[in-house]
Amino acid sequence: MKNIFENSGITHQINADNPIYKINEKEFNQSLISFGVIVSILKNKRINQTMLLTIILEHENFRNCFKYISEINDDYTLISNLVIRFPILCKSKIVKNKIQELLHDNKRKTVL
Repeated sequence: MKNIFENSGITHQINADNPIYKINEKEFNQSLISFGVIVSILKNKRINQTMLLTIILEHENFRNCFKYISEINDDYTLISNLVIRFPILCKSKIVKNKIQELLHDNKRKTVL
């Protein structure tokens, strides 16, 4: 499982020179843009970063679709990648609450 703080400090400097890391970053960015376009078309309105993250966190169908597009297997990795990409979103109360709810629900499902 990836570390949330993977893009900070020394790890970021090491990964910045790694061609596989660069390709993965570009692929994730492309999948994020593609998914944003899909959601924008389905909702018939403009989508910003906060709204996109909120939609991904609220709706399991959208979350599963994005996980499929970006080839990510679990919710934790998906959230950590999005939080790394948009750290300012962590200050939003809505996003904080949705992340806590999602992680709490996933912990409960794994225990059951």
